[in-house]
Amino acid sequence: MSDVLIAVPARYGSSRLPGKIVKILAGKPVIQRTYEKCLQAAVGDVIIATEAQIVVDTCARFGAKAILTSAACQSGTDRIYEAAQGRTEQFIINVQGDEPFIDPATIVKIVHLLKSDPTCDIATAVIATTDDKIIDNPNCVKAVLTADKRALYFSRSRVPYKRQPDEAALKAPYWKHCGIYGYRRAALEKFVHLPVSPLEKLEKLEQLRALEAGMCIKCVEIQPSGPAIDTEADLKAAEDYLKQHE
Repeated sequence: MSDVLIAVPARYGSSRLPGKIVKILAGKPVIQRTYEKCLQAAVGDVIIATEAQIVVDTCARFGAKAILTSAACQSGTDRIYEAAQGRTEQFIINVQGDEPFIDPATIVKIVHLLKSDPTCDIATAVIATTDDKIIDNPNCVKAVLTADKRALYFSRSRVPYKRQPDEAALKAPYWKHCGIYGYRRAALEKFVHLPVSPLEKLEKLEQLRALEAGMCIKCVEIQPSGPAIDTEADLKAAEDYLKQHE
């Protein structure tokens, strides 16, 4: 039996695109496409955690196990923690339900990092970029990393600031954070019981809560993939992406 659980938070009541998780993307619900990518990683069981019966019913139609969690869960992390209760896996991977293009290899990398580095409490992913549109977009979170890719900080701002933009500085990439997390079970338990932290309140980024509490977050570098689904425009972009890549 695997010691890894992939838990997919799938909130039906999304504020920007309600019901996005069951929207049809090229013949399949968004959540089904995400689920199938998780299965392809072949690292352990995959469960879906949701607050809505309609998502449970949708998942049942394509053979996925979905768990009805409390509507009071404040985040996807709280939702996967609740769904993982009563299970024994020691590594819990949080793959957002609105990521139908998640690369299974990314999930494998996250698992490998957790298992190979005992100092790593939480593993996540980053993409190198020099695209100013991404760097200056507050919805694209930037990570500041050490040489061994331990996270020092995450921000919606352009960090680090390049004070002397010489040729070397201009070529230095920024790290765009991607919303996949891998937790040791003990780290997940600790995280969800921490109070919301000051920096988390300022940036509205829950990973800052872990950093402020002294937890170690390390990153794997991955390549860009298709869009996450947050808006109707994203859904259209995803359809176009599928036509070009699949």
